[in-house]
Amino acid sequence: MALLTTVDQVLSSASNALMVFALAQVSSAPQFGIIALLITVLAVWTGFNRGALGTPLLLTSNLSARQITAESGYAVSWSLWTALLGGVVFIGGGAAFGQPTVGLAFALTLPAVLAQDVLRHSAISLGRPALAVLADGLWTAAVLILFVANLCGAHESAESAIYLWGLSGLVSAVLLAARCAVAPRHWRILQWWNTYWRPRMRFASVYSVGQVGLVLVTLVALTTAGSVAAAGIRGAWTLFGPVGMLISAMPTVFVPQAARNRDDGPGEHWRPVRTTSLVTSVLTIVAATGLMAVPATLGAAVLGATWTEASSLIPYLGVAAAAMCWLVGAFTYFSAQGASKTVFRLNLMHIGLQVTSSLAAGVLFNSAAAIAIAIAASSCVMAVAGVACVHFHIRAATSISSTLSSFGRVAVQ
Repeated sequence: MALLTTVDQVLSSASNALMVFALAQVSSAPQFGIIALLITVLAVWTGFNRGALGTPLLLTSNLSARQITAESGYAVSWSLWTALLGGVVFIGGGAAFGQPTVGLAFALTLPAVLAQDVLRHSAISLGRPALAVLADGLWTAAVLILFVANLCGAHESAESAIYLWGLSGLVSAVLLAARCAVAPRHWRILQWWNTYWRPRMRFASVYSVGQVGLVLVTLVALTTAGSVAAAGIRGAWTLFGPVGMLISAMPTVFVPQAARNRDDGPGEHWRPVRTTSLVTSVLTIVAATGLMAVPATLGAAVLGATWTEASSLIPYLGVAAAAMCWLVGAFTYFSAQGASKTVFRLNLMHIGLQVTSSLAAGVLFNSAAAIAIAIAASSCVMAVAGVACVHFHIRAATSISSTLSSFGRVAVQ
């Protein structure tokens, strides 16, 4: 089951990454800089949705199918309501930066994207990860066809690409809803939300706050170094999409696993996460080395006009991506322990350090390379801090457990 869950997360992330590539293929570098900002806003909404609705569904894995289905119905309804608010943001943002039709396209596709994300978590919680794999596989296949068509010279407009992506997401969502017997529930939905709104908001903050950081960094690049620099940073980050797919699967895999194995100690929960972080960080460095050797013609086929700027940033953002493997590992561990406040605080520290250093680099040097170096440095610092917090937490938990065991033996004697 864990393997299928990982495959599903990889496919879900793959459809998003391919979508970014497809948009880069058909956009000029300045236009893609604006689109990159809208994409990061989409990531914020998806992150909020996943934290407030998806993660709680994963934590209901030990409930009955009827209870999980009921929770899923409310979660789908809530995602649709939040999509309305998100649509307003996209329309306003697109108009403000001179891309109104692109903003409208994102606004119209957002409901399907958010509902599908909730429903795939429902399938996993119901013990049907194969269904989630099928649904996300269909969505990924549709975007892959678009990507290949662009490679062959089709080059549809950015708006058409977004609509195709949203339509394929809608098909995926309908498939999941039908097979899981989930229908939107609106009756007393506010009462449903208010029951556990505090933990939901904590989880939502954990998942979306990191994406807010990306929005701010993109804005920093856009305002201090220009739209081409913003496009280059976003394009280079997207090149590490496969690594992002793997590390984004960690919470989806290890949080429900820890929920089912509550008798295991914190050290046992951290061990597989640590191994995954090590493997993915090594793979990231290998990937960065390979990407630096990619011919310019091939890079331009994948990223369009953005490749020229993005290719020069690969070494710096490769280091940042490797560091993120460890930081996300720390986030996953604390999420599995129910310590969402700790994850939120670490995320805030990371965002604060990343945005501050990026802003300073952008203002002082007015270049994408300087901003990329700042991103790498802040990510490394936070990775070390995150892992240190994990070890401190494990030692503290082990000490408490040993003390309680000692008291127990004394009581028996």
